[in-house]
Amino acid sequence: MALNRARFAFILVGVIISACSQSSSKQGDALLPDAVDQDVDSDGLHGDLADTCQECADVVGEMDSSPDGDLTPGDITRDSAADTLNDSQSDAAVELTPLPVEPALFPQDLALYDGGFIQEHNHTWNEMEPGVGELVALLQPPPGYEDWDLPTLVSPQGLLLRDMAGVLEPLPPDPGLDSPVVAAAASSLGVFVATSDEVYSVTPSGEHQVVALLPEGDAKVRLVALPDSMHILKGSHWAIWMGEMLLEPTVAVAPTAIASTQWGLLTAQEGRLAMVNAMADPDNSFSWTVDLDVGTPVAILSNRTIPQQLDLVVVGSTGLVGLNFGSYGAPSVADVPLFAPGRVPLAGAVDAAAMADGGFAVAASGGVYRPIARSGAFEYRLYAAQRWMPAGEVRAVLAPEGATGLLYFATQQGLGYVTTGTWSIADKMVPMVERIVLRHDRDGAVADSRMTVPGDLTTSIPWDSDNDGGWTCYWVLAECLRYKVTGDQEAKAHFDKSLDRMLSLRTLTGTDYFLARAVIRIDGCILDDCDDPDDGEWFKSPDGEWWVKANTSNDEVTSHMFMMGLAHDLCADEAQKAAIVAHVDGIVGGLVENGFRLVDPQDGEPTSYGQFDPQYVNWWVEGQWGDGGRRSAQILGALNLAHYLTRKQKYLDAKADLLGEHDYGKNIDNLGVAAVYPFCAGSGDCDELALQAMFPLIRYEANPMLRQRWIAAWSQLYAHLSLQQDAFWDISNIFLLLTEASPEGNPDTSAMVLDHIRRWFQDYPTDLIRFPMHNELRQDTIPAPAYYLTKDKKAPMTMRSDGRIFPADERRNDRHNTSQFFLNGGWGANVEMDSADVLFAYWLARHTGLLTN
Repeated sequence: MALNRARFAFILVGVIISACSQSSSKQGDALLPDAVDQDVDSDGLHGDLADTCQECADVVGEMDSSPDGDLTPGDITRDSAADTLNDSQSDAAVELTPLPVEPALFPQDLALYDGGFIQEHNHTWNEMEPGVGELVALLQPPPGYEDWDLPTLVSPQGLLLRDMAGVLEPLPPDPGLDSPVVAAAASSLGVFVATSDEVYSVTPSGEHQVVALLPEGDAKVRLVALPDSMHILKGSHWAIWMGEMLLEPTVAVAPTAIASTQWGLLTAQEGRLAMVNAMADPDNSFSWTVDLDVGTPVAILSNRTIPQQLDLVVVGSTGLVGLNFGSYGAPSVADVPLFAPGRVPLAGAVDAAAMADGGFAVAASGGVYRPIARSGAFEYRLYAAQRWMPAGEVRAVLAPEGATGLLYFATQQGLGYVTTGTWSIADKMVPMVERIVLRHDRDGAVADSRMTVPGDLTTSIPWDSDNDGGWTCYWVLAECLRYKVTGDQEAKAHFDKSLDRMLSLRTLTGTDYFLARAVIRIDGCILDDCDDPDDGEWFKSPDGEWWVKANTSNDEVTSHMFMMGLAHDLCADEAQKAAIVAHVDGIVGGLVENGFRLVDPQDGEPTSYGQFDPQYVNWWVEGQWGDGGRRSAQILGALNLAHYLTRKQKYLDAKADLLGEHDYGKNIDNLGVAAVYPFCAGSGDCDELALQAMFPLIRYEANPMLRQRWIAAWSQLYAHLSLQQDAFWDISNIFLLLTEASPEGNPDTSAMVLDHIRRWFQDYPTDLIRFPMHNELRQDTIPAPAYYLTKDKKAPMTMRSDGRIFPADERRNDRHNTSQFFLNGGWGANVEMDSADVLFAYWLARHTGLLTN
C-alpha cells in the first residue's frame, strides 16, 4: 500500500524516535537482542542520531492531533504513557482471585427477549431460471388470465409463458412485433404490450391486436393501467384506450404519471401535480395544481400509511413528496422527514408499486428501496445487486395484491424476488449450523467454501484458508456453548470433532510447539492443488498423510489461546482437558524458550508474523506504532492461560519479566489510543486479535488489580468498536464486563447497544454467498467515524445518514474482523462465508443470559 507523505514522515519519525530511545530508555539495551547487537554498532548508532533526537522530538510535538481527538504523538512517549495502575503491583501484594474468573449472569430485567420478526429471503443467483435474460416489465395476470404465471415476465422478445414442458418461451413465438417490446401493463381491460411504435392488446390465448400507433421519436413509452382505461404515453403524445375506443387528448406536455383516486383523476409531469376535470381538454380543465420538486414523476400512489399517513405519494426521478388533502381544494405538501434530501437512498426512479402493508417500493438507479418499520421508527430498506437481484439496472418492480412483503424485480439480467417469513433469532441460527455441516466442515476445520459454478451451492467445496484455526475456533466455541445451554448432543459431537482438528494443527507439525495455518488430508483431497499446494509454505506431516501449511502468524497462536481455555472449562471431558493442557503448554512453552518468537521448524527462523518479543513490540516500527499493544496483550493472555492450566512457575516468571522490564502493561494501556498505535487504528485484524487476547488475559488473570487494568484497556478500545454497531463486539464486551461485575453491579449496557445487538442478528443475511455489492449510487451516506476513515477512494468508509450502519444484508458479506463501514466490494459469487462467528456471538449471548427465548 502506498503511503502518503504525512504517514511516511510519521513512520520516519517513529524510526528515529525508537532508535533514540535506545540510548536513554530505562530499559537500556534490554530491547536489543544479541542478533541486533551483532548487526548494529551501538556506539555509532548513538553518535549518529544523538543530534537528531531533539529535532525529531520537536517534529513529533508539532504534528496535528488525530481526527478522533486522541492525544498527538508529541504528547506520548513510551516512558510517559499514563498508567491506569502501578506496573509494580505484584501477585504477592494483593489477594489473588481463584481461577477461572466466571462472569456473572446478565441482569434479567435488561435481557433481550427473542420474539418474532419479519425475515426477508433473497432469490437470485442460486435460484435463477436459466435463459430468462433481459426483462423490461412484470405483470400480475388480470381476471381471465389465471393460467398465466405470477409474475408474468416481459422481455424485449415479448411475453414469456411456459410451454407444455415448463420452458419459458415468448408468447406467441412470432407475434409479428416490428421492434422490441419496451413496456407492458395489465388491468381489467386485459394485457397490453408496447414497442416504440405500436401498442398491442394480448388475449389469454396469446393473440395480439394493435390498439394504437405511436408517433416516431426516441421518447420513452409508458403504459399506465387504470381500472377502466389504459393510458399510453410517449413524449407529448397521450392516448387512452377505453376498451372500445381510443381517445387522444391534445396537450402541450403529456403527463408522465397518472392515477385514478377517490379525489379524481390525477396527472403529474415535471414540476406539477394536477386533478383533471375533463379528459376532452385536460390542459384547460384542472380543478387544482400543486408545484412539485421531484424531477420526472413516475408514479402517484394513494392512501399510504408508511412511513406515515399520507393521502398521496408522488415518486419522481429525484425524490419523493407526500401530500394530504384538507377539507377542500388542493392537497398540501406534508412534512415527511424520511423524504428529505439525503435520506432517500436512490435517485433515478423508473417505477413504483404500492404494497399491501401500506408502504411502497421504488425501482431506481442501483436497486429498489422501500420504507419499513424497525426499532420503533421508519427507515429505508434497499435491495441491490448482487444479493437481491442479478443486476443493478432495474426496469420494474411488482408487489402482488394482497401479498405482504412479496416483491419481484425485473432487471437487465433477469428476475429477482424477495419472500418473507416470521422468524425468531433462534430460528435463524438453525440453517447457519446446517450450512457449516453441509458445506464448510473439512475434517472438522471450518472456513469459506468455494463453488465451481458461481452461485450454485450444490457445487460447493470446503476450502482451506490461511487461518483455519482462526475461523474454526468460533465454531468450536459456538457448539460448546450451544451444548452448555441446550444439552444438544449434536452440538457436543461437532465440538468433539472440531476440537480434535484444532489440536491436530499442532500435532501434525511433528513438533511440541508449532502450529499450522491449515492442514489438508492428502487422501481424498478435492481441492485444486492437492498434489503440491502452492499458495504459501507447505510441508507433509510426519505420517505423510497431510499437507501442513507453515509460516504461521501470531493470529493462529491467539485464536488457539482464545478458544482452548473456554473449551477446557466448559465442555471438555477429562481426556480432552489433558490434550488441551498439553497443547497450550507446548505452544506457549515454545514461545518462552524461543524468546517469545514462533520459530518455524523447517528452517529454525521466526515466522514472518510470529513475534511477541520486546524487540518487535517496543523497538520495531511495526510494533511501536502498529500492533505492539495488542501483541503485548496476546502474549500475556497466553501466559495467563498456560499458568492456569499447568501451574508452571516459568509462565509467571515470563509474565513478570515482560511487565516489569519491558513495559508490556503500558502497551496494553494504550491499546485503543490511535495516536500511540496509528497503524492499527480502524484495522479489523488488530481489533479481532486484541479481543481474542482479552478473553484469556482477563478470565485467567488472578491479580484483581491487573484484571481491572486489562478491562480498562479493553474498554478504551471498545469505545471505538462499539461505533460499528456489530453484535459480535457488543456481546463480547458485555461478557468481559460481566467478568468483573460485582454481585450488586451490572455492566453499563444502554438501550441503544441492546438495540444494535437485536438489529444485527435480525438484519444478518440468510444468504452468505460473498456477492459483490454495489452501493456507490446511494444518496443516504455520511462519512464513517474518523477512527475508521480510509484514504482509499476505491473503498470509501461510510454509514447511513440517519446514523445507522448499513444493514449487513445490504452490503458485502464480511466477518467482524473487517470494517463494517465498507460501501462496496465482495469476494465473488463463487465464495460462501461460514457463519461460525455469528453462532459464537449468539450462543455467548444465550450463555450469559443476555438473550432469552
